[in-house]
Amino acid sequence: MRIAIVVNDFPAVSETFIINKVKLLAEKGNAIYVYCSKLNEDLWKEHFIQTKNITPIPIGKKTSRQYILTHPIFLLRRFTRNKKDLFQNFVAQAINQSNPDIVHVEFSGLAANLTGAIKKIKAKKIVSCRGSAEKVKLHASEERKQKLTSVFSMVDAIHCVSQDMKQTILPYCNQAGKIFVNHPGIDVELFKKTVPRSNKNLIRILSIGRLTFQKGYLTGLLAINRLKESNPNFKWVIVGDGPEKEEIIFHIHQMQLQQNVMLAGVKSRAEILNLLNQSDIFFLPSVYEGIANAALEAMSMQLPVVATYSGGMGEVITHEMNGFLADVYDSNTLFHHLFHLAHDEELRKKIGEAAREKVVNEFTLEKHVKNFEVQYQNLLKR
Repeated sequence: MRIAIVVNDFPAVSETFIINKVKLLAEKGNAIYVYCSKLNEDLWKEHFIQTKNITPIPIGKKTSRQYILTHPIFLLRRFTRNKKDLFQNFVAQAINQSNPDIVHVEFSGLAANLTGAIKKIKAKKIVSCRGSAEKVKLHASEERKQKLTSVFSMVDAIHCVSQDMKQTILPYCNQAGKIFVNHPGIDVELFKKTVPRSNKNLIRILSIGRLTFQKGYLTGLLAINRLKESNPNFKWVIVGDGPEKEEIIFHIHQMQLQQNVMLAGVKSRAEILNLLNQSDIFFLPSVYEGIANAALEAMSMQLPVVATYSGGMGEVITHEMNGFLADVYDSNTLFHHLFHLAHDEELRKKIGEAAREKVVNEFTLEKHVKNFEVQYQNLLKR
C-alpha cells in the first residue's frame, strides 16, 4: 500500500508511537509518505537513516510559499484567493501528487485545521482521536465542534485510541460505523527490564509526561505530600517540560517537597529506559488521557502503575490485578496505593509481573500496526 501519514513536526520526541508505527509499516513493505509541517533532520537521521520506503515531505507555511512562487497557476490564484485557501489547496495537491491509497491524519486537531485540504484529497481518509483535541478543545470552542463535525463527515474512517474516546466523539459523528478502536502498542522488547535496582533503600516513583494540567500533577503532589508524612525515604522523579512548570515548582516549595520531588526535564529514550529500570512505581495522576503510552511502557518494564480512571486507563489496568486505580482528583486514594506499594516489595513484584503480561498479550506494537493494516485494507475493498 501507499500510505500518507500527516503530522505536525516529525519526528517528534514526544510522539514515539508515530515514529514506531511509520517504521514498522515501512519495514512491512508499504510505501510511506510523511507529510509534516516541520522536518526535524537530526531526529530523522537518528531514527530512519537506514529505513527504506519512507519519504518525508514538508508542507509547512514556508514550503507552501516557495511552491506558490515557483508555480504560475498558484501565483495567479494568489491574487484571487485568500492565503488560507491557497495553503489548503497546496496541501491537498502535495498529498495527491504522491497518489496514496490511504491518507491518515494522526491528530483530529490537525485535521480540523486542514478541512479545506481534506475535502480535496482523492484517497481514502482516516483521522485519529487521541486526547486533548477531543477531551478539552471541544468544551472550550464552539468553532472546534463545528470543524470536527465537518472532518468526521468527510473522512472514511475514524480511529480512537480507546472505547472511552469513542464515546467522547460519538455526539459529533452521525455515522458511528466509521469509528474503530485500536489501542496503542509499544515495543515490548525495547521496554524490558534488563538490570536490577541499584539502591533498594530509596523508593523511586516515576512520572513521564508534559507539565500540563492534563497530567494532574497538583493532585499527585497532594498524594505525595501525605506520603512524605509516613515514608520520608522516597523520591518522585517527573520527566518532562511544559507550560505549567512554574506553577508546579511553586506547589513543590509551598508543600516543602524539595527533598522528595525532582523535575528532571526532557530526557532521551536511553535516559528514560535507565530511569524505568531504576524505578519502583510509575505514577499517573492524570485528569484525562486517551491511553497513556508512558504507562504502557512502564508496565512493560514490570513497574506497578498507580493511575486515575482517566480516559481509557480502565481499559488497560485491572484494579489490584495489574495496577491500581483511583478516581480523578482523589489524592487520598492515590496516596494509599502509593503507600502500600512503597512498603511491600513482594506486592510491587507481583503487580509488575502481571502488568508486563497484560501489555505483552494486548498492547504490542506489532498488534497495533497490524490492526491499522487491516483497517486500511478494508477501506480499499469498499
